Amino acid sequence: MAKKKPHLTRHIDTSTDEILSQTSPWPLQEAYKALRTNVIFSIPGSKCKVINVTSSVMHEGKSINAINLALAFSQLGKKTLLIDCDLRMPTIGMRLKITNRLGLSNLLSGQCTAGDAFVRLPKYGIDVLNAGSIPPDPTWLLASDQMKLLIDRMRSYYDYIILDTTPITAVTDGLILSRVSDGYIIVVRHDVSDYRAISETLDSLKRANAKVLGFIYNDAKEDSAGYYKSYYKSYYRR
Repeated sequence: MAKKKPHLTRHIDTSTDEILSQTSPWPLQEAYKALRTNVIFSIPGSKCKVINVTSSVMHEGKSINAINLALAFSQLGKKTLLIDCDLRMPTIGMRLKITNRLGLSNLLSGQCTAGDAFVRLPKYGIDVLNAGSIPPDPTWLLASDQMKLLIDRMRSYYDYIILDTTPITAVTDGLILSRVSDGYIIVVRHDVSDYRAISETLDSLKRANAKVLGFIYNDAKEDSAGYYKSYYKSYYRR
């Protein structure tokens, strides 16, 4: 029996893991502009917004979408901080070619100062806090008072804080961060995501009283005219 497909909107193709820039293909740029606009309208108000980007399972493209969402807000002139909260399998530093090994785990455990851990990327116009050293108990660090205090303090400096979190069905780390964030964006991937895993993710977020802002349907390909074999779209369900 064929698996039922969830009703998902907002399509983005990041199959090449392309980091968003002014030279990215025009349809990809438009995709993230549309996503950015819908995020803005999903969380009204002028105060800093903290957004979790997560997925149900691994390999759905959450990290590249977290990066590109942060860059999309930076392109709008917003002060943006990207934090790699995946303290088990971090990838943000590698993708952005950041050499600083210190990060979130080191900062929360008192091994370094914020000045040591935060990295400014003038090329992209964002600040980044890497995951740092892999701790023995990531859940404990993310649930700590230090984590909440860090986010509370950073809200005073930034317009948007993007958190790249672990897949929801894998570990509880991503759910713990609901207490410091304003909502979740769930990344699902064409031919990778499973309906049952998505359903479990939504149930888990509901039990955590977390706000689901919407979905990114990743790596969706459609025929199109022009120079591109794939047409990049971005839809977003509020």
